[in-house]
Amino acid sequence: MGKIHIKGRILQIIRENTKEKSGKGIWDYDIARQILKEYELAGAYAMGNVRVTLTDLFSGALIETVEEKLDEGEHFGAGRILFKFALTSFGEERMHDTGII
Repeated sequence: MGKIHIKGRILQIIRENTKEKSGKGIWDYDIARQILKEYELAGAYAMGNVRVTLTDLFSGALIETVEEKLDEGEHFGAGRILFKFALTSFGEERMHDTGII
């Protein structure tokens, strides 16, 4: 069986990190690194694609931001805003509805 689609896997990663005892969520750059590793992708385009997907999930109210900070050039580029995401209750409900969890 093939891998789950990237959008679904991103939701799983966020859920895994939201459900931990800390419940603090996960930074966008950590999500991007994990996706690139798991799907054997590389480069700025792939990183940007993960960020666009996160924006889509945020716009759909499946995830929410719990913290923001400026990138000092370590992840996506100096001056860009970094986001820490957590799964919303609606996002978890949709994951159940679609069979992702």
